[in-house]
Amino acid sequence: MKKIALVCLLFLAGNLAFAQTAPSTSPWYVVSASETILSWGSVEATGLETKNIARFTPFINIGLLLHRDFNEKTGFYTGLASRNVGIITDLNDSIRMKQRVYTLGIPIAFKFGDMKGNLLAAGIDNEFAINYKQKKYVNDEKSKTNIWFSDRTNIYLPSVFAEFKSKKGSYFRFKYYLTDFLKTDNQSVNEPGVVYTPTQSTMMYISVGHMIKTRDLVK
Repeated sequence: MKKIALVCLLFLAGNLAFAQTAPSTSPWYVVSASETILSWGSVEATGLETKNIARFTPFINIGLLLHRDFNEKTGFYTGLASRNVGIITDLNDSIRMKQRVYTLGIPIAFKFGDMKGNLLAAGIDNEFAINYKQKKYVNDEKSKTNIWFSDRTNIYLPSVFAEFKSKKGSYFRFKYYLTDFLKTDNQSVNEPGVVYTPTQSTMMYISVGHMIKTRDLVK
């Protein structure tokens, strides 16, 4: 997690430096963004009656987005973002699994509305799972696992999203992931009488956040 945070901070610093030297007439501009995520999922597993719990994630969900406005009513953005997403699943009355990944994503979105005011955006996000963390609770006793590029989740996690952004920069987003979050094998629960084989693991989230142009941040 420290490595991911350091990379994001260095990326932010580089773009801030660019924003200070780039001419103001450039049609491209950089926006920094952060969001707080409420995610949930639906996990089906062979032989188990699973129950899913919503997951609240205030950090670390940050991004640097490269925008271009075609005119006053339409625009486009892409960029790079780091997010903390996952699923909480009760396998039975005594076992709870908390499984999350840090991802690096490349969104591609089109904007419609007032480019200097309220607008809507929709697009796809290409996220790649970098770091996996698992917390297993058995009768309230916790064990943890942390793996880089784990085979317990899909590495590539594509999604579609839609968002509303206000004139002041606050935004509301809904995102739905197009592939299963968990892989069927390799879940490694290792509890007597429990074999965790998820056959389906959909995931989605809603979030609120804020965007600010880096040139405004420099000022």
